[in-house]
Amino acid sequence: MKKAYRRLFLAIFCTFIFSIAINFHGQQSFAAGAKNVTITYWTHDEPTFLAANKELIARFEKQYPNIKVKHQYFPYDVLEAKEKAAYATKNESDVQQIFGSWAIEFTKHGLFDAVPKSMADEAKRKYFQAPLGGYTFQGKLYGIPREFNLENGGVLYYPNEIAAAGWEKFPETYQDLVGLAQKLTKYDSKGNITHYGFDFSSTDNVPYLFLSLILQQGGNYWKPDNVHVTFTTPEAEKAMQAMADLILKYKVCDMKHSNDPNVDISDYFFKGTSGMCFRGPWVIANGVNTYKLKNFRYAPMPSFTGKSLAFAAESGWGEVVSARSKNKKAAWTFIKFITSQKNNLLFNSKTYTIPADKSVAASAEFMKANPLIKPSLDVLPYGRPIGPLQSVDRFKQEIVYAQFQKVVDKKIDIKTALKAIETQTNSMIDELLAQ
Repeated sequence: MKKAYRRLFLAIFCTFIFSIAINFHGQQSFAAGAKNVTITYWTHDEPTFLAANKELIARFEKQYPNIKVKHQYFPYDVLEAKEKAAYATKNESDVQQIFGSWAIEFTKHGLFDAVPKSMADEAKRKYFQAPLGGYTFQGKLYGIPREFNLENGGVLYYPNEIAAAGWEKFPETYQDLVGLAQKLTKYDSKGNITHYGFDFSSTDNVPYLFLSLILQQGGNYWKPDNVHVTFTTPEAEKAMQAMADLILKYKVCDMKHSNDPNVDISDYFFKGTSGMCFRGPWVIANGVNTYKLKNFRYAPMPSFTGKSLAFAAESGWGEVVSARSKNKKAAWTFIKFITSQKNNLLFNSKTYTIPADKSVAASAEFMKANPLIKPSLDVLPYGRPIGPLQSVDRFKQEIVYAQFQKVVDKKIDIKTALKAIETQTNSMIDELLAQ
């Protein structure tokens, strides 16, 4: 009997000690006594992202010596096609860093592994709603966001230029913004713009400005079924009219340089050919690192109505795991590590991206390291997911931007453009849902 008690005590004691070891070492228990594992990881090669990813991989391999990360990186415009081809031939990496708007094409075909429940529950508390949206399908999370992709909320400007135009500080109302833009715009003898007052003409910013102007009026572009859209509304008409006025009435911008795939509208700003530029905060890194500029600032975009700062956002870069990976446990261990609060702070600071992690966005350390980004941080609570458009890129470039171009070219009127946007978007949604 004594022997039986002794064995029982020993078993309980061993279990207790083992559980303590698990708790103390956490995920390191994955590696303890296990065979070495190599996971493959694909990202794009933008220099600041590359530096951040390499540093995080080095940190991870130091803490988890049994898990090696084989990192391969590709040009941004190659990565999406590379991943589609790899999934089609069952040759994808274990982990991929993807853009949020790409995710839906993969998740609806079951190609991504669902985020483990404990991580998913934590992510819903930890991250802003908008960046989670693109990685969510039928209520389940399929990726962890690294950034809050933002094309709204901020305007690049030069303090010395607006001072020369008679403005002591950046405008706080939409009407004043238009007034300043008129003062900053310069023309040649034929009336062509040589210096843009307010440049918003990129294929990203036309659609995002359009949606934000609708939302700031209290409008909504989703039908009650949350599957199809409606743009034949008074709010959409007023939004499109305001944008067209910037080009046709106030003449502070045109669309002549926006179709050059090799030059971003922020490049024109950093080269001194625009006074204000409506662009996401991620371009700040380009101004600081490439153009070596210190004389520009980033200010809050004034509300269209003076009452709301609402805007739509798609999910930015994030991490996903292939549903066919044979190393899922190691893959999710890697993602859990690189998306800790400490490592998210490193990633967002090095890449000049807006944190998807609420605690990083609120941290004094991040604010101190990125003072130019503060206007973007202030508007994050007003962001909402752009919604299940099925293909955000087609919606932005082939539909909204194309119809707006026809309006400013005076080929169609605004009502016709809005009807086309609504019809074409719903057709695209039905087409992609049927695939």
